Amino acid sequence: MHNHKAVDMTKYFLISFFTLTIIYSAEAQQLNSTQLDSLYYLVMQTRRPYLLGNKQHLLSIDTTHVKCGFGLISEVKTHFRLFSLQQQEVLRSLLNRPSSDTSFVTPNRFFRVHFTKTEFPNYIPPQIRDTLEAQYVKKYQEIYLDSLSIALDSVYNFEVNYLGYPPPPSDFGAGGDNKYDIYITSLGNEYGETDPDSLIPGTNQQYTSYMMINNDFKGFPTQGIDAARVTVAHEFHHSIQAGDYIFRYDSDAFFYELTSTSMEHFVYPSIKDYYQYLPSYFNNTENSMSINGSNQEYALAIWNIFQKDRFGFGIIKSEWELMPQMRAMDAINSAIQNYGSSFGGELNKFGVWMYYTNYRAIPGKYFKDASGYPLVRPVANLDFSSTSFPVKLSTASSSNCFLTIVNRANVDTLVTVITNSDVQNAIDSNSSVYPFQFGLYNQQVAGANKLTNNYYTTFAADKNSFWLTAEILNGDTVNQGQSIASPVNFAFPSPFNYYKNSSIYIPVTPDQTPEVSLYIYSISMNLVYSSNEMIISYYGQKVVKWNGRNNNNEKLPSGVYLYITKCGNNISKGKLVIFNE
Repeated sequence: MHNHKAVDMTKYFLISFFTLTIIYSAEAQQLNSTQLDSLYYLVMQTRRPYLLGNKQHLLSIDTTHVKCGFGLISEVKTHFRLFSLQQQEVLRSLLNRPSSDTSFVTPNRFFRVHFTKTEFPNYIPPQIRDTLEAQYVKKYQEIYLDSLSIALDSVYNFEVNYLGYPPPPSDFGAGGDNKYDIYITSLGNEYGETDPDSLIPGTNQQYTSYMMINNDFKGFPTQGIDAARVTVAHEFHHSIQAGDYIFRYDSDAFFYELTSTSMEHFVYPSIKDYYQYLPSYFNNTENSMSINGSNQEYALAIWNIFQKDRFGFGIIKSEWELMPQMRAMDAINSAIQNYGSSFGGELNKFGVWMYYTNYRAIPGKYFKDASGYPLVRPVANLDFSSTSFPVKLSTASSSNCFLTIVNRANVDTLVTVITNSDVQNAIDSNSSVYPFQFGLYNQQVAGANKLTNNYYTTFAADKNSFWLTAEILNGDTVNQGQSIASPVNFAFPSPFNYYKNSSIYIPVTPDQTPEVSLYIYSISMNLVYSSNEMIISYYGQKVVKWNGRNNNNEKLPSGVYLYITKCGNNISKGKLVIFNE
């Protein structure tokens, strides 16, 4: 370690913070005074808790062991101009880079780590610290700083050199040089945070940043150097997200956090800090996966673990490469299609994986750490009888709803996973719920699907192309990914809106070839697009995917268009509507 004299950051920070305010204030939703006060006091709690005094009761959320302050800082900067002038003045000082009198550079020379001697990092477990004399305490502190240095380089090597993500961009010397700055400081109940600092010239919503991590992790579920390790793995990916892809946290917070939390597991699989968040999702799987809050966004690290086990690390990176052009749910949907599957099919399979956890875990199948996960909570526990069905229930878009049905006469237990895979409503209205009707019978009834010789099921819902089911009978999966969709002969979505939609799906009548010729004409019969496309399966339909652009990759004017698909000797025709607002 060596002393490093920090440059005067005041002028630089004010320019950076003012830029952030200008960019985000136009998009900020109005918050009431109580909400603004809550944000204000949350920042105080992490930065200057001794200033709160008796105002703890003003905090509107539980702040125990906050995984990441990335969202809090984003929200405060987004709404900065709505705070009172007095609050703005205090926030400017609280949100500045921490002061430091000591720093060192990690061995691979990408990071500069800052701290003050009065807040020397204290990662020594209490049971060890209490038995040491003062001179040995300092020696242990230096050992842990060396371990942190190794951890930072390990995170860089894994996320950049192994996974292939670009490193976060230079901060133009803001921390004294062009190395990425890490500040070890008192953060109250937070593990750490990544602070977007300055808009990168020539980019749209990409920012330089710096990282802050807690200086002691006292009382946290994971403590000491292990807490520091998972924190830097988590926060470093936030710096990549904001610096190399897009800083659009308010709109897609769940994806930012689930990705960074999954990085903790990928870099340090032996540290299980994310386990503490899993009940928030396992107890509420009927919520849309795109919501943010109640720690679900951290628990959904298991979605990326699932994706990685299914397709490899590359699918997660490809989703981030799509993020600058589309919302997170669209990026997930498109990436899965590019890997030859469908979001609905994968979400339903994910639900099956979630069933086989805890004492139901099967070694060598599903999640590798499944035995350490909680059990999924069904939305309903039902007794089977010939008069008890159908039942009416509801679930959110992009969710899995679990039903447990017990037939006491046969000593059978059936678990049904109902999957709603509606991506667009997960973006537009992720708090809305959608009804469905499910029936279970011991004999054939009208419209029923045979499950086994003893059981038949029925299902009814609006927009049935977005629904799938899986059934697990007495612990064995007997049906998976059953689409409820009936065949359609029209393009969807129609109307197609460039702002809301990323692709149009056009039905085809398959022949022996997997390839189809697609032609798009204006209403005056001018050819605007033509290509040969591969047939894909989308929510049970055989379709081709088109991005709504002409052969020059230009958006088309609003209007009615005609499509023709030719697959072997099979020709399909139809109309679609495009809105270019």
